[in-house]
Amino acid sequence: MMTRVPSDLTKHELVTVLELIHASLSVNTEEEFKSLLSRVEALIPSTHTIICLGKIDAETRFQSFMKMVNISYPLDWIRLYTKEDYSEVDPILQSHYGRFKTQIWSETYRQATSPGELKFIRDADTFGLSEGITLGVACHRRSVGSIFSFAGQSMSDHTRHATILEYLVPHLHVALMRTLSPSSTQNPDLSHREREVLDWMKEGKTSWEISHILHISERTVNFHVQNILSKLQASTRGHAIALALQQGLIGP
Repeated sequence: MMTRVPSDLTKHELVTVLELIHASLSVNTEEEFKSLLSRVEALIPSTHTIICLGKIDAETRFQSFMKMVNISYPLDWIRLYTKEDYSEVDPILQSHYGRFKTQIWSETYRQATSPGELKFIRDADTFGLSEGITLGVACHRRSVGSIFSFAGQSMSDHTRHATILEYLVPHLHVALMRTLSPSSTQNPDLSHREREVLDWMKEGKTSWEISHILHISERTVNFHVQNILSKLQASTRGHAIALALQQGLIGP
């Protein structure tokens, strides 16, 4: 199965994206994860990158930080962020959780109005954190959500960089989760029926087609698909298939 990537990228970008996705499958330690993100920085390019995991509630709203992986954020900014409790007013963080959609910083900053938000934006600017892109993945099964932030003045081509990151981040999220508990994604407990659905998904069948093949309702197929995505911590069907193949849950 081939991973689908944006068709409007250059040949070099296409090859690099595929290489990064492939490399993410073998990440098991935080050091390997950091090394992979350094390669992502070179592709975007980002001058400041940080990744965090946050505990979320049932509506995927932010509760507290659980883990931080700093690739290249200024340490003085992180200290100031902690000292000032900026998580309470950070418009990027507050807009991210509960939505988990691609976020262009400049667009979010333009909507900031409170004194706390405006002070945050001024302070962030002094550290070169005025332009960037944030995105991430919510994992309902484990009540956590990731936030991947990439900053840099050269990231003016928002659409192009955001498109690349939208394809990479689901794979990076799974790699990040693997560094927390290496066994958590290696042996997911898939039922016999879920494996059958996965096999037909791999063949490119739609839910409607699978329902007729397995003689079950389309609604039941979609129920199994959602369980598969949750158990594999995948964001899309293609992502689930790639993970299942890598873990030997289905044959090639």
